[in-house]
Amino acid sequence: MKGEEDLEVYRESTFSDSSGSIKAVPAARWRARREGVDLSLVKGSGPDGIVLLKDLQDFRITKTSIETVTQAKKIHASSLARKLAGKRAISLQSIQGSGTRGRIMMGDVIKACEKHTVSLKKKGIFGQTIPMSQIRKVIARRMVQSAFTAPHIYFFTNVRMDELIQLRDNIFTRYEKEFKARISMNDFFIKAVALTIKEFPMLNAMVKGEEIYIMPEINIGLAVATEGGLIVPAIPQADQLGLEKISQMRSDLVERARSGKLKLEEIERGTFTISSLAQFDITFFTAILNPPQSGILTVGKTSDQLFLEKGEVVAQKLASFGLSVDHRVVDGAIAAAFLQSLKNKLENPTFAFIHI
Repeated sequence: MKGEEDLEVYRESTFSDSSGSIKAVPAARWRARREGVDLSLVKGSGPDGIVLLKDLQDFRITKTSIETVTQAKKIHASSLARKLAGKRAISLQSIQGSGTRGRIMMGDVIKACEKHTVSLKKKGIFGQTIPMSQIRKVIARRMVQSAFTAPHIYFFTNVRMDELIQLRDNIFTRYEKEFKARISMNDFFIKAVALTIKEFPMLNAMVKGEEIYIMPEINIGLAVATEGGLIVPAIPQADQLGLEKISQMRSDLVERARSGKLKLEEIERGTFTISSLAQFDITFFTAILNPPQSGILTVGKTSDQLFLEKGEVVAQKLASFGLSVDHRVVDGAIAAAFLQSLKNKLENPTFAFIHI
């Protein structure tokens, strides 16, 4: 009979412990003893409150969730630190905070990410599956959008860097002492590009539906490589700024880009981008546009090359500059003229920057 079978199960499922008489089916009782679970804490869903195997499993899941939440609440971390840790799949429990009362800050998570990368390299990264960070997902989506939406055309020219390098070297020490910032070649590039865009406004335009919108401000972005991916903070109204202000802003933006402290506005305000690989042994390269921008300038390594000039062999410092443009906005002749004008400014920097 069904009632007798239920009664038998009830009798066999009862055992005594320090909490009194606990009703449980044999499988649940055996699992509880094996895993060290106190059955008095488990609410049974069987007849007369008998603890079934599924009740034990539900209890374990709930207990684990509570412990996880409790542990998470005990961890003191900034909202940005939690967000980055979640994106990079880094456990906050393994990070030592540097903030007040041990609070985990954004910089602590970045250091943990760097250690994780080093650890992967030591263990061997081949054969590993690496989760794509949120930043990398955004970069991938934007690059696909750029490559398949904007028809790219490319232009290259060699620029003699001798006079620009000499100018930078001549003012370097005094400049740093007076303006509290180190002037770099990128500062000259940013200013020269901004001045050239004033001559060729179409390089500061974007496509809006079936119209071309020329943006009112010339904001030059500089591509910065970070642990999470490439970020392009921009110098606002670079055409109106002096070199000292550009160098100060560029230094600050690059530092904060690498520490993850940039504001969204500082990334999204760019109207034209400069991407330099001059620190590597790369002579020239092409770049995909940073949407919705219509132009990006690439800068390769400066190297010594020999030339025949008036019957004599002379050495010059040359760097290859490349220009990628959106052919929907910029015609080839305009792009070529832009690059030619920029080349003239960089090869004659004293005259180009005399009024700033």
